[in-house]
Amino acid sequence: MQYLMIFTILFPMLAAGCVFTKNIKKSLPALHKFVFAATVINSIALLVLVFGPQVEMLRLFQFSESLQAVLAVDGLSRVFILIISILWPITTLYAFDYMEHEGEEVRFFCFFLLSYGVSAGIALAGNLVTLYMFFELLTMATLPLVMHKMDDKARFAGKRYLIYSMVGASLGFIAIVFIQVYGNGGNFTLGGVLPAGLSAEVVQMLRVAFTLAFFGFGVKAALFPMSLWLPSASVAPTPVTALLHAAAVVKAGAFACIRVTYYSFGTEILRGSFAQYIPMVAAIITIAGGSLLALRSNHLKRRLAWSTVSNLSYILFAALLMTDLGLKAACMHMLAHAFIKITLFFGVGSVLVSAGKEYLDEIGGLAYRMPVTFACFVIASTALMGVPPMPGFFSKWAIGSAAAGGGALEIIGIGALMVSAFLTAIYLMSIVSAAYFPADGKKQVGPSLEKPRMAFTQVTLCVLIVAMGVFNQVIQSGLDHWLF
Repeated sequence: MQYLMIFTILFPMLAAGCVFTKNIKKSLPALHKFVFAATVINSIALLVLVFGPQVEMLRLFQFSESLQAVLAVDGLSRVFILIISILWPITTLYAFDYMEHEGEEVRFFCFFLLSYGVSAGIALAGNLVTLYMFFELLTMATLPLVMHKMDDKARFAGKRYLIYSMVGASLGFIAIVFIQVYGNGGNFTLGGVLPAGLSAEVVQMLRVAFTLAFFGFGVKAALFPMSLWLPSASVAPTPVTALLHAAAVVKAGAFACIRVTYYSFGTEILRGSFAQYIPMVAAIITIAGGSLLALRSNHLKRRLAWSTVSNLSYILFAALLMTDLGLKAACMHMLAHAFIKITLFFGVGSVLVSAGKEYLDEIGGLAYRMPVTFACFVIASTALMGVPPMPGFFSKWAIGSAAAGGGALEIIGIGALMVSAFLTAIYLMSIVSAAYFPADGKKQVGPSLEKPRMAFTQVTLCVLIVAMGVFNQVIQSGLDHWLF
C-alpha cells in the first residue's frame, strides 16, 4: 500500500508523456479513451488510499539527517484526495466536448494529466519540505494550461500567475527554514512539530515566520492583497478554470495554509497573537471584497472567479479560528465549495461554447435553449448561497458556529460572512433571472444547444451536491473520524 502513493503521483505523469505517442496523438477518439482511462485508474487508486487500510509513511529522499521528502496519508490529506479523485474524471469528460472549441488537445491533456499527478503529491505530502516541492511543481504544471490560448490575454494572465506564485513561494519557504531549525523538520502532526519551552524571542520570530508563510501559501488561495491573479486566470479554457477554482490550485493553497497552521507551527503559539489576527483581517477583507467585485463584474467567468476569491477566504477564516471546530468547518467548506463551484463554472463554460455568450447582458432568455445547464446552475447557486439543506448551508453554519465563541474580530468575520451570503444571492440570481426572465420578455427559441457529455457532467455534479446535503451528518462524522 505504501507504493500505491508513489503510483498515484507517477502514473498520471507517465501517462502525460504517452499522449505524444504516435498511436494516441493521431486519433482524437484514441486520445480521449486513453486520457479518461488514465484519470479513472488514478482516481480509483487514490480512493483506495482514502477508504482502504491505514498506510504507513514512506520516505522518498533523505537530503540530510533532518531534511527528507516523505509521503503519508492522514485525515486532512483524505479530504483533499476525495476532492481531486472525484472531480478530475468528471472534468475530463466535460473537457472532451469543450476542447473541440479550443484546439491543441494533445498539449492540453498532457499538462492536464501532469497536474493531476502533482496535485496527488500535494495531498500525500508528509512534511513541509515535500509539500513545498509539489507546491512549486504545481505552478509549472498548470502555467501552460492557463496560457493555453497563447494570445495576449493568456500571456498576461500566465505572467501574472507566475509572478504571484513566485512571490508566494518565497514567503512560504520561510516556514520551511524555521520549522527545520526549531522543529527539526518533523512530519505533519496535528498540534504542530515545535517543541515546548521555546524562549519568548524565538516564539515571536516563529509568529512572524508563520504570518509571512500563511500569506505566501495564501497567494494560491487568492488571499488579499494577492488576489488579482485568479480573475485574470479565467481566460484559460473552462475545464482549467473549473479545476483551478475548485480542486487543484486554489484548494492546494487553502490546504497548505491549514497544514502550516495546524500541522507544522501548531495553534498553541499562534492563537491570540498578531500571527492569528493579521491574516484573519486579510481573510475578512477578502470575503467581503471578493463578493462586491463579483457583483460588479458583467463577465460570467470573472464573476465566478471573484466569487471563488471570497469563498476561499471562508476556508481561511475558519482555519484561522485555530480551534478543532474551525479546522472541521474549513474542511467542510473546502469540500462543499469544490463541488458547487465546479458546477457553476461548467455552466458558464457550456454557455460560452454552445451559445458563444460570456457576458451577463448577452444571456437573456437563453435558459429555454439550454434547460439542463441552467437547471443545474440554479441548483448549484442555491447551494453556494447557503439555502438548506444544501451543503453550502451546513459548511457556512459550521464556520459561523465555530466563530461565535470568539472575540470582536471573529464577530466581525461573522458579519462579513452574512454580507457575502447576501451578495452571493444577488450576483448568482441575477444570472438566473436574466436567463429565465429576459428584460425584453423574449425567450430564445430554436433547437437545444446542450452538448450531451457536458450536460451529463453537470447533472452528475448536481446529484452529488444534493447527496452531500442529504448525507451531511455522515460527512461530518467522517471528518471527525479522519481529523481527530
